[in-house]
Amino acid sequence: MPFNANTSAINIQKLLWAEVYTAPDSPGIYAWYYNPEITLFDLEEAIKRLEELIQSANQNEARCYVRELLDSRLFQYFRELPYLARIAGPLKPTHEGYLEHKHDISESLVSRVVENPQRLRLIREVLEVSAPHFASPLYIGMSDNLRERLSKHKSLIEKYRSKSPTNTGDMGFAAQVVQRRIPPERLFVVICELADLDGDPVDIENILNRIYYPILGRN
Repeated sequence: MPFNANTSAINIQKLLWAEVYTAPDSPGIYAWYYNPEITLFDLEEAIKRLEELIQSANQNEARCYVRELLDSRLFQYFRELPYLARIAGPLKPTHEGYLEHKHDISESLVSRVVENPQRLRLIREVLEVSAPHFASPLYIGMSDNLRERLSKHKSLIEKYRSKSPTNTGDMGFAAQVVQRRIPPERLFVVICELADLDGDPVDIENILNRIYYPILGRN
């Protein structure tokens, strides 16, 4: 599925999960994306449940239901890993610990969905086409052989899904995908083939990581 972005030196393509093995065996950079999903089944169940809660005038439970739905179907996959923070000062005790990323779900969004559950239909439609146009990348990398590297990512994800990583501290891309329970069939990769360019693509990878801040890894 080539994009309309082609020059004599640069070729950009989008490959779905099942198409990863068709990547060119040439140097380049790549970015993994997750296409968030609310399934049609979940959508209909959510609307039905919300309408029941609204009819029973149970506003608090309806609002809790919307928050849980958005968190479990969308936000949980995009949480940042914890930061290790340290606070110290002259003649002050030192405090150190991990800070967890907390997604604050907009109260106005919750209110609008509770007011009209049918809004979820448009949300689902936009989410289906949101990546990569509006999405943060999960991971940006480079390789001398795109097909080899991407195939390795895919095989490790499949391996870890059947058998969890033995090293629980493994923060590699594949391990994080499995730990977050990201559905791999919703993953796709955008590749930028650099076969005609001189030099190492590590400079480009370095810059892109610092501009776009991929969620599951920064080099």
